[in-house]
Amino acid sequence: MGVSPVPLGKSSMRSGSFKNWIGVLRLWSLTASTIPVAVGAVVAAQGGHFSWPVLALTLACGWLLQIATNLLNTCGDFRSGVDTAATLPTAPQLVTGLLQPHAVFTAGVITLLTAAALGVATAALSDWRLLWFAAAGVAGAAGYTTGVRYKYAGLGVPAVFFLMGVLMVLASTYAQSCALSLKSLIASLPVSFLVAAILHGNDLRDIATDRVAGIKTATLIVGDRSARTLFYVLHLAPHLVVLTGAATGVLPAWSLLTLLALPLTVSAVKTCAGGFRANDAARIGKLEGLSAGTHFIFGALLVLGLFLAKAMPFSL
Repeated sequence: MGVSPVPLGKSSMRSGSFKNWIGVLRLWSLTASTIPVAVGAVVAAQGGHFSWPVLALTLACGWLLQIATNLLNTCGDFRSGVDTAATLPTAPQLVTGLLQPHAVFTAGVITLLTAAALGVATAALSDWRLLWFAAAGVAGAAGYTTGVRYKYAGLGVPAVFFLMGVLMVLASTYAQSCALSLKSLIASLPVSFLVAAILHGNDLRDIATDRVAGIKTATLIVGDRSARTLFYVLHLAPHLVVLTGAATGVLPAWSLLTLLALPLTVSAVKTCAGGFRANDAARIGKLEGLSAGTHFIFGALLVLGLFLAKAMPFSL
């Protein structure tokens, strides 16, 4: 005779639900929006413009935009057939039935509207023209895999490059200083390349399942070999940008601290090359995580370098 299961109490049910929501929010990925906001703020600080309240609002807005994108992306991938029981989705809560699509979609919309409200609040402290940046961010989050669903048309990588790289850095700089500069644009490029590498690493992992689902990604459009080359470029280009920026004086010499992340770049490139050469799904599956780690470490070193350039300036 089996043992009857002990009924779960309300607190236990709430605990399980909470864990499911934490998973679908993908809070561990928020370094992807933290780094560009921090880079933009420290560039503005170099020019003597910095406000903690503005930084707090800008960070919160960036986090909420990314969380909203995560929620809506989970719905979009489930409804389009990208995430199924046969695949290993990043957020499997809809596939397993732990959460319902309408609940996740509603949470995504509410989060997106909250991000928009914070964008308005930030503009009130800064400059009304900041609303253009906020509007672009909200539109990008809303249309990623819902609405126009531009990710499924192969535009995910270039859109992420712009929205979570260039746009976030420039918006953060503008929120602090109400101005833009060549330095903020150049500083945004390494972050842009590496955040695009995170998504591209995900696409390289999901080549087979994306093809079955009938969607387009940059990887499927350009082909396997060119897609691998693109992955290498996305990882190597940030170092070339910083080297060129430091050599021309656009970026401070302290920004060369990012060279300390070069071993991570080499590791990502070697893992990609070796994984596809051996047709090793396990190694290919690591590309997204390796890219995320490189993005965070490289970005943190860039922020530190820009900060030290203000505190202890020196030239090459």
